Amino acid sequence: MNGTQLSRALTKCRVTWRGLLHDRRANVLLITAVALIPLMIAIGFGIDYARAERSRTRLNAAADAAVLAAVVPSMITQSDAAAQLAAEKMFDQQTTGYSGLTITSRTVTVAAISSGSLGTLRTASITFTATSTNIFGSFLKVATLPLNGSASASASQPPSMDFYIALDTSPSMLLPTTQTGIDNLIAGARWNGHDYWWSGPKGCTFACHSNNMQQWNQGTYVVDASQRAIYLDAGGSTSTPFYRVACNGAVYDDDGTVIGGSGSIRYQSGGSWYTSATYCSGYGPAANPVTLTYKPTGSSSFSNISVNFPDTWWLARNYGTVNPGRAQIDLRTDAQSDAAAGVIQYAYNLEQQYSNASVPPVYRMKFFTFNIGTPATLSTSPFGTMTDVASSHSSAFPDLGAQAPLLAANTYWTSMSQYTGNADTDFTSMFNGMKATMPTTAGTGTAASPQNVLILITDGAMDSTAEGMGQLSAAHIAQCTAIKATGTRIAILYTEYLPATINYTSHTTFNNFAANNVPYIQQQLRACASQNSDGTYLIQTVSTDGSVSDALNTLFAMTVQTAKLIQ
Repeated sequence: MNGTQLSRALTKCRVTWRGLLHDRRANVLLITAVALIPLMIAIGFGIDYARAERSRTRLNAAADAAVLAAVVPSMITQSDAAAQLAAEKMFDQQTTGYSGLTITSRTVTVAAISSGSLGTLRTASITFTATSTNIFGSFLKVATLPLNGSASASASQPPSMDFYIALDTSPSMLLPTTQTGIDNLIAGARWNGHDYWWSGPKGCTFACHSNNMQQWNQGTYVVDASQRAIYLDAGGSTSTPFYRVACNGAVYDDDGTVIGGSGSIRYQSGGSWYTSATYCSGYGPAANPVTLTYKPTGSSSFSNISVNFPDTWWLARNYGTVNPGRAQIDLRTDAQSDAAAGVIQYAYNLEQQYSNASVPPVYRMKFFTFNIGTPATLSTSPFGTMTDVASSHSSAFPDLGAQAPLLAANTYWTSMSQYTGNADTDFTSMFNGMKATMPTTAGTGTAASPQNVLILITDGAMDSTAEGMGQLSAAHIAQCTAIKATGTRIAILYTEYLPATINYTSHTTFNNFAANNVPYIQQQLRACASQNSDGTYLIQTVSTDGSVSDALNTLFAMTVQTAKLIQ
C-alpha cells in the first residue's frame, strides 16, 4: 500500500467514525464497550477468588495435619513443647512452596491434661492468617485477599484392655478364603449316580468333610485334577500315603506313578462283600475302611490294601500334594490362625508406641473356639490364658485348621456317640459360656482393672438342635445386651456367609436358609455389636478374596482410642 492509498483509507475511516457518532443506531456499540469494563473486573475477581479458595483448602488440610501430628501415639508420650514443635514443623512443611500464598501468622497451642488412670489427654489447636496474591490486583486496586482458619485435635493414651477372642470353628468356617479355592474344592469333590438329593453342580465347598464322607454324603469322592479317585492308606503308610485310581482301573501311587491295573474297591455291606470300580461306575455308600484291590505291574496276583475315603477338608489341606504345581487351599479356619497371630503383633506394636508413657497401656488376650456346646479355651500355651501380648507375640499361634475336629459323619461330631443333627453352631451356649468367663463389672482401664472386650470371629450362621438354622435371634441379641450391661464391649468380625456356596443341593432346608436367613446375618450381628459415641458399630465384614487379618487389625484399632479431629 503506497502513501496515497493509505491517506485515502484513513480519510474513509474518519468519515465512517463521524457517521457512527451521529447515528443513534450505533449506541449499542458504546453500551457494549462500557459494559466490558465491569465484566472484565468481575471475571478477574472470580479468578482471584477461586485461587484464594484453593489456597484456603490447602491451608485447612495443612492445619489438620499439624494438629494430628501433635497427638499421634509417638508424640503423646513426649512433652507439650515437643508436640508443639512437631505441629509447627508439619504446618510449615505443608505450606512451603505455595505460589501466590503468604503466611502472615500461625499460632499452635498444645495442652496435656492428666486423665488419672488412663494416662494423658492432649489437645492441640492452630490458628493461622495468610494472604493470597491477586493476578488482577492492578485492575481491582486490591493486591491481596485475606485468608484465615483454625483446626483442633485431641487424643488420649488408650486404657489397658483384656480381649476375649472367640473363634468360630464350626463346619461352615471350612470355606476357602478365595474364589479360586472355592472353585478347586468344588472340582475336587464329586458325586456318583446315587446323589438322589442333589441336582446342582456335583462338587462341594464345605459340609462334605465328615471322616467318612463317601458313606454319609450319598457317595462322595475326592478326585485329583485328572479325575482319578483318591484313597488314603488306612495303615498310615509314609511311603505311599494315598493312591490314585482311574476309571479304567489303573492304580497310581501318590507321586502319580502307575503301579498296577485292574484296580477296584471291595467293601462289605449287610454281611456281604461287593466289588466295584471307582466312583466312575457308582455304588452305594460304604463305611471306612474299604479294600483297594489291584494287580501290581509285572505281577499275576492281586494285592489288597486297606484304604479310607478322604474328605474335602483333607483335600484342602493337601491340595498342592494331590495336584502338584497348584497352590494349597486356605480355609477360613486357616485365615483365623493368621489373623489371630497378626492382631497379637499389632497390639504389641501399639503397646511399644506408648511404652514411654507415665501409665503405659497393657493389652492382654485369651482365645476360645466355639462350635457346639460351651466354648473351649485354646489348649496351646499361652493363648488359652489371659496373657500380655508382650509375652505372647513371640509364640507361634496354633493351626486352627488342624485343630478343627472333623465330623464323624454329617450328623455326628467327633465320634458316632456325639449326635448333633448337623447343629454345629450353638450361639446360645457360646454367649452363655463367654458371659460366665468374663468379669461381671466394668474395668476402669488400669493394668490392675482393665477394660474388657469380647471379639467374635464368625460367619454368623446359627444351627443348633434347639433353634435350628438361621441368623442371630432376638434371644441372642438379649444375651449380647446382657454382656454389654456388665461393661464389656462386643466387637464382631463377620466372615461373610455366601449363599452361592450352598451350590450342591436342591434340599429345601438349605435353599430356604440361603434365601431367607443369610441376607439378615449381618444386620443381626451389628445389633449384637457395641455402638460407638459417633453412631458407628464395632463390626467389620470380610468376604471371599478379602484379608481376614487386615479386617481384624482394623477392628482392634476401632476398640482403642486414637487421634481424632474435633473441629
